[in-house]
Amino acid sequence: MSQEFRGHVGQVAAGDIQNLDIKIQVPGRPEDKVLVPAQRAELHELRAKCEELGADPRDVWRAVHAQLAVKSIDQIQSNQLGEARRVITCLLERLMDDADRRRLVGKILRTAAEKDARVELSNFCDVTFGRTQLTNLQRPDLQRVLEFIQSFQIQPLQTEQSLPPSAPELSARLPLRDFLVTYKSNAFWLFMLGVIVDRFWFR
Repeated sequence: MSQEFRGHVGQVAAGDIQNLDIKIQVPGRPEDKVLVPAQRAELHELRAKCEELGADPRDVWRAVHAQLAVKSIDQIQSNQLGEARRVITCLLERLMDDADRRRLVGKILRTAAEKDARVELSNFCDVTFGRTQLTNLQRPDLQRVLEFIQSFQIQPLQTEQSLPPSAPELSARLPLRDFLVTYKSNAFWLFMLGVIVDRFWFR
């Protein structure tokens, strides 16, 4: 007589025994699965954006591998996709912020050079932030500096005092002919005064 058991078999008394190996799945514990092609493509796309901003792609993968405790992308499981995505996204945001800060610094320096306002720029940064190195400022601070330097106006030096409004009229000289035509009465009395002075003064 043959006896057949499925699963673990303890002690039996006698007879032929056939034990079939059966794997038991523990409820609530999903099987580990590697990344599917679409998931790998998503990570590669994020890595490519980092590379466009100047990052070494090897450094991007090193950051992911260190965070997930793996040695290659082939070892990343599908349930680790969210964490891998988060690591690359954080790195991408830092790279974008650095690029924006470099652009703002360049624009500030060009504007200050055009207005010859380097001293005023340095004074503003020193008073406002306590530092003069633009590369040490955060993006919101650089935006404030750019607003200052764009609105800065050089005050012209006043070397001469302004003449009163009537000065141009007083300083203008009329030709003799125009004076005689314009001021006939005045010219007549000046002529008569000259005759009288000549008669009584020079005799």
